[in-house]
Amino acid sequence: MKKIYIIVLFLIFKNIIAQDTHLTQYFISPQSINPAAFGVINSFEAGLQYKSQWNTFTRGFTSYSAFINKQIPTKNKKKNKGFFSIGLNFGYDKSGDSKLTTIAGSLPINYSLKLNDRNFLTSGVSIGFAQKTLAGINRTWGSQYDGFNYNSSLPNENKIHQSVSIIDLGSGIAWVNKKNGKKFAVTTEPSNTLGFSVAHINKPNYSFYKNSKERLLMRFNLYESFNYSFTGSPYSISPSIMLQYQGGASEIILGTMFHYQISGDSYITGLKKTTSVGFGAFYRFKDALAINTFIEVKKIIIGASYDVNLSTLQQTSKNKGGLEIFIKIKNTNYLYKGFSKW
Repeated sequence: MKKIYIIVLFLIFKNIIAQDTHLTQYFISPQSINPAAFGVINSFEAGLQYKSQWNTFTRGFTSYSAFINKQIPTKNKKKNKGFFSIGLNFGYDKSGDSKLTTIAGSLPINYSLKLNDRNFLTSGVSIGFAQKTLAGINRTWGSQYDGFNYNSSLPNENKIHQSVSIIDLGSGIAWVNKKNGKKFAVTTEPSNTLGFSVAHINKPNYSFYKNSKERLLMRFNLYESFNYSFTGSPYSISPSIMLQYQGGASEIILGTMFHYQISGDSYITGLKKTTSVGFGAFYRFKDALAINTFIEVKKIIIGASYDVNLSTLQQTSKNKGGLEIFIKIKNTNYLYKGFSKW
């Protein structure tokens, strides 16, 4: 059993250096996936996310992220065929016995070209910064593996940096079909989004080993999301699919959220009073099943999800995955007077 834990920890350490932080509810912060995927459906969004994974059987991952984005209004909407949107992302992650800490931030900006009243073509870029730091002393290295077992008495000949900093670049495009109509639920404004993005375009050197030529490979992302509400019904549905490819590794996430609008549209002191609840499930192929739920009151959404591990790691994890919670606000200019004039 001890050998199994050592192997698992080694694999975790190896992968967290090479891969990006993963959030189950990626659709909460679309700009973290694609710098072109915000500003059209909602003119303003902000949120916080937290995730804890694999801590039940080892020191796994603990991640925090925050984001905000805002559509920049044009002076003359009739003459202008498009508009800019700008955002800000922040992430913090601590992983493994080595206490690998990642602090990252990025500035996504995009331009949405209005094709007609319903269709928009959006293109965006993202400029980011990230720093990874090793703080723990419980580290294992490939040079300490004798070919049969891990032997801590063997010397580690690898010279490493304690901290690595990089500049990270990304870009993306998206086609958004936006429909307006009061027969649809407020929670899921009917829309269809098809997007493609590329992260780590500059392939930054992300290795702790000195004189290493190992680089963070580009990550390609293709996704489709669709929101639809049944006419004259408080129910709506939001299916989506996301495909990712990076350095020979691929990921497929497929799932659906179901929404139920408890209260209808009414105005109290000039504000919409709408309450909705929802639940759903997302499946990461050969990895995990995530159960999601949320409640929305006056465009403030609070939700949670839990990953049930279904991969070969379940022999050690006992199917226990990770808890993720979030809070998000959208189009709530009344929370900050004058913000809509920015």
